[in-house]
Amino acid sequence: MTAIREITKVKPGGVIEIATPGLPPGEEVEVIVLAGMVKAAPSLGGRRLKAEWGGALADLRQQYTSVELQHKAMEWWGD
Repeated sequence: MTAIREITKVKPGGVIEIATPGLPPGEEVEVIVLAGMVKAAPSLGGRRLKAEWGGALADLRQQYTSVELQHKAMEWWGD
């Protein structure tokens, strides 16, 4: 069994094309389509994200590993 994950646009008439590299022509396959499950990410309207926080935890670099910092940040944020 070959698993293929592909995101594609629906063409007019509801047609979906799926590329199946590595499968020989004429091979019988089972296709499962999950439609309407993926939400589009909201547009930023051309604005870029700010990264003013970059380097804010640099002074803690020697004290904690990145995973430990992630856990600490979750504690500090109350999540």
